[in-house]
Amino acid sequence: MAFSPTRASPAGHGEAAGHLRNVLGALAVAATDLLTEDAQAGGYYPAEHAAIIMVGTVDGLSQEDLQRRLGLSQPGTTRLVDRLAARGLLTRAPGPDRRTNALRLTPVGAREAEHALARRHELLGPLVAGLEEAEQQAAANLIGRMLATLVRSGRSPWRICRECDQAACDAGQCQCPVEAARRQLPDSDQPRPGSAGAG
Repeated sequence: MAFSPTRASPAGHGEAAGHLRNVLGALAVAATDLLTEDAQAGGYYPAEHAAIIMVGTVDGLSQEDLQRRLGLSQPGTTRLVDRLAARGLLTRAPGPDRRTNALRLTPVGAREAEHALARRHELLGPLVAGLEEAEQQAAANLIGRMLATLVRSGRSPWRICRECDQAACDAGQCQCPVEAARRQLPDSDQPRPGSAGAG
């Protein structure tokens, strides 16, 4: 861009690293805008699409687990689930301990979750379409290393993966970098991001 905002680059870091941080931030903002605008065009808040995807990925996900994965307050999660239930997208059933609700998608909700994931691929596809296959693999490896750094620094693997297409992440020889990093943590006996009971 042509404008010159206030410079706040950390001292002691090379120009290449500063440039990379800047363009990575711009890419994150642009990708988030694409997905947010698409969700809103369909009449959804981004958190609602994330909730539908997670409930579709983890059958019987509790409302409490959903709250932790979304990073919402308990009242906020209740209102979100109420909205999705009112639209016929999910149902509540008694959980295993009678104090929790097990959430499941209705057929309409399952179709919307599939649509949301498909749209994610469609919207982000053009960003990588100009790369050769080897470049795409190299980019995936580098981004995977960045995601692993987030996990090691304490970011929740389940929040990072809250809108992921699990099938695409583990297709062929690929493996989820977030799950690989999580397995190396001291509490790696916890369930993986795409499984029930993982908060």
